[in-house]
Amino acid sequence: MVGTLIRLRFAIQRHTPRGKRLLGLGLGIVAVLLTWGVALLAPAAGDVLLLVLAGWLAGWVVGPVLSSGASVLRPEYFALLPLDRRRLGAGLLASVFVGVGAAVTAGGTLALVGYATVVAEGPAVVAAGAAAVLGAALLLVFVVALSRAVYAVLGAAMRTRLGVEVAAVQYGLLIATLFAGWLLVVPVVGATPAFLREGFAGLPGAAQVLAGLPSGWPLRAVEAAAAGRWSAALGWLGLLAAAAGAAVLVAVALLTPHVGPRTARRTRRPWGSRVLTGSRLLPGTPLGAVVGKELRAWWRDPWRSLEVRSGIWFGVFLAVFGVLAGIPQVAALSGVAVALIVALSGANLFGQDGTALWQLVVGQSPAAVRADIRGRQIGLVVALGVPAVLLAVLMALLTGTWALLPAALCVVVAVVLAGSGVAVVMSVVGVTPGVDPHRRVNATDAGENTVAIQVALWATALLVSPTLPLVVLLALDPGPGLATAAATTALVNGAAVAWFAGAVAVHRLETHLPETFARLRYPGAGTATTRGDGVLDRLSGRAEAEAVTAAGRR
Repeated sequence: MVGTLIRLRFAIQRHTPRGKRLLGLGLGIVAVLLTWGVALLAPAAGDVLLLVLAGWLAGWVVGPVLSSGASVLRPEYFALLPLDRRRLGAGLLASVFVGVGAAVTAGGTLALVGYATVVAEGPAVVAAGAAAVLGAALLLVFVVALSRAVYAVLGAAMRTRLGVEVAAVQYGLLIATLFAGWLLVVPVVGATPAFLREGFAGLPGAAQVLAGLPSGWPLRAVEAAAAGRWSAALGWLGLLAAAAGAAVLVAVALLTPHVGPRTARRTRRPWGSRVLTGSRLLPGTPLGAVVGKELRAWWRDPWRSLEVRSGIWFGVFLAVFGVLAGIPQVAALSGVAVALIVALSGANLFGQDGTALWQLVVGQSPAAVRADIRGRQIGLVVALGVPAVLLAVLMALLTGTWALLPAALCVVVAVVLAGSGVAVVMSVVGVTPGVDPHRRVNATDAGENTVAIQVALWATALLVSPTLPLVVLLALDPGPGLATAAATTALVNGAAVAWFAGAVAVHRLETHLPETFARLRYPGAGTATTRGDGVLDRLSGRAEAEAVTAAGRR
């Protein structure tokens, strides 16, 4: 069974983009070389290696959650097969050890052998080397098993508020690092030589914390063996073996296919359901119905809620990066960061609903299509615009950047409104099939399309450019007159883009509704939306090709 699962895993990996595989392999080799260099050459090799091994552990825990899980064999794929469940779970875990990730991790953990040759002398080198090899093997088993367990746990936890929040923190940190990680380059590069020489000399507590993590136990075992403390070395290795065994048992249990009920019984009335028995806040019209449905979806649906919370954490980490880099003014952009998520998270609204677009197909009419598009725009503006404004005000309060708040709010208004227009256009043109809500497991199962996301990002930045000159002047020289002009320009700019882009989306969906649904229901069918010569037709073709690739990766 294990051999068959390994071949299945390799077959899936062969269908991932070649450039992505080569990039991952290249980064892995660089990480291995850096780990060995630290172990052999760093004056404070012990402390530095503690941090590096903790980085390997964090990479395995966080990496699969943030990726699309392309090379992961999901247990539900085999739920209906007449296979022993425990053996299947063990086989799925064993298949993970055969691959590039496990190979480069083994190379990195074996740097403990190099460290053993540095810290041990004479006959103790043999004992320290043996402890290093055993510790590296146990650490590899632990990190891989823990990675699979965390992946499965977070997949189930995505149906809870806590699980959504944990995933949102990870995504927010990742996005903030991609956008503003360069702010930390100068401080980190400046501190690296001193850290390589002195380690955690100024922060002894940090060394103790890292040594207490399972990634630090094999290092302590090597140091104990090098010093001739055999009982301590065996104790650290035994502790790591117990942790690895526990991680394996948990991972096998979580990788066992389960087809029972996956949701918990409600203990209270869901938010938004009181409209059925109480007074309405929204009008009893098709537009009001769509707005209400969208707001409830943004609040209730874990995958939509993840988008909102990821945007908020993106803004928070952006502010933190600015403060750590000594540029607190960057915190003023925290609200803008949330606003930018409007276009990115809304670039596949129909894909996020699974195949629910069939309801609009059945009741197709110009009024229904118009209400659906405009209602989704309003839902986006409320769901992400309100947190953007509140976060901008909060960060101004915490960092004292009140002078920049008017300029930041102007940008927030323009980006939120323009982003809602760009989002609905890309949702129609770049529609990408996601996993239906009741079948979702990982945080990325709602559908993703890098083409649509990139176009949405740059289109939003381009379309709000008329607002930017006045905003820059307002940030440099705040004044009531300039603030009024900037606010007016931002509102007009954003509203114009939202209205015009929404009209484009309405027209596109009216004329291509069956084909749009076919792209969700039958990925790769080569629908007619890709056969025109217009800009939207060409973009639709690019997006559909990417959608087919993404569907193949799932």
